[in-house]
Amino acid sequence: MGDRNGAMILLSKGEQVAADKSQPTNLDHSYQLLNSACYADPTYSHAFYVNGCAASDLMRPHAAVALFRRAAENCTDPEEKPKLLTNLAWELMKIGGQREAINLLHQAIGLNPNLSLPWMHLGLCHTTFGETETAVSCARKCVELASKGDHTAEFQLAFALLFNGNYAEGLKAFESRFPARLPNFTYYPYPKWRGEYGKTVFLVADQGLGDTLSYSRFVELAAKRCRYIHMCVQGELRRVFEHAFRHLENINFLPSPSNFPADADGWSTFVSLPYALGLTDDEIKQAPNIDMPRFPMSTQWKVPDRQFHIGIAWGGSPLNDIDKHRNIPIHHFLELYCVPGIQLYSLQVDDRKKDLNLWGAAPLIRDLSGYLRDVADTVSVLQNLDLVISVESALGHICSMSNKECWIPYSRLGKDYRLGVRGDKRLWTPFHEVFEQNEDMRWESVFERIVKRLQEKLRA
Repeated sequence: MGDRNGAMILLSKGEQVAADKSQPTNLDHSYQLLNSACYADPTYSHAFYVNGCAASDLMRPHAAVALFRRAAENCTDPEEKPKLLTNLAWELMKIGGQREAINLLHQAIGLNPNLSLPWMHLGLCHTTFGETETAVSCARKCVELASKGDHTAEFQLAFALLFNGNYAEGLKAFESRFPARLPNFTYYPYPKWRGEYGKTVFLVADQGLGDTLSYSRFVELAAKRCRYIHMCVQGELRRVFEHAFRHLENINFLPSPSNFPADADGWSTFVSLPYALGLTDDEIKQAPNIDMPRFPMSTQWKVPDRQFHIGIAWGGSPLNDIDKHRNIPIHHFLELYCVPGIQLYSLQVDDRKKDLNLWGAAPLIRDLSGYLRDVADTVSVLQNLDLVISVESALGHICSMSNKECWIPYSRLGKDYRLGVRGDKRLWTPFHEVFEQNEDMRWESVFERIVKRLQEKLRA
């Protein structure tokens, strides 16, 4: 045993400095103090536990796992031990250690049956393995044990339900996203629209492009109930929606961001529409696509003398929680050239299009970003491609709404309920084909399967 008293002083000072946000250098100083506590007494479990929490906050899961393991060796505190095991399990889940995490979480529950967080993490683990009914049971237990007003528990229940195909109940639970993650909506100057007839509604997008487009299929139903809809939509979708809803006279299009319309009686978001309308699972599943525009576009961008033309995207929006899991190094897409006669086109329109030059792929993947001002342009390009291969992102939803065949290299940890866990229980994605990562979470085997499938497709 080292200098326990000195370690406790260092740890306390480190936590104190970390809480002081007045100077940007305080975080570095705090980190040194926390580290020093571990050196002062290498048997001080709580010091390693606190450092593990710091590593987690810094998004260093491998370091956090090792620190929590070290803390577990000497932890005798009956209150801290189940929390330590729960945190260790959470960090393991970030790096693919779901099987070990399940065992640790059951240990934590055995030590303290009243903790809600282990049940939340268990639900996420079971979802990863496709055990969605078990995941729902775990998520319900989490909500039962969570403190009143813990909207995060209900937020996780929403996704467990959605992955299990319980869309109506899942979207109802997903309303918890407002107090849990989007509290600005709670300050709107009028109440949330509950589906009442004859109201003027301020309809806004609270999720990304893909979600807004995907849930726009419910706008016409909402318009039949509303006196008027002020629709505030992302600029990239404006031309699509002006075309799709041109026959609805009670819709006014507003730019995003927009001022609040003074005559509105309530607000809603696109993703909230099924819940506000009181739709059932079957009504949600059977909702048709909107009428997507097919504006004419020159095809001079197409490479001549190639047999099969494929659009690709290797990255999604960095604002999405699953972005770090779903993004794919561009060099994996070059494996597709094992199939003679193909031509690849980049549909990437964000900063990641620079990967074309960074990886030396520009001669092989033609950059179409200059043709893609908005989603309407993307739809026009899709009509002239034979296939799209894309990460799970807005492009996949555009393909769904345009009835374009789309293959998804599917991350083990970054999934979308509309594709299900294993490509089953899918919602609105009849033309998608899913190629999921194995437990090793590597992309090589995924692209081996895609290459084989592409060879079969071209032979046919």
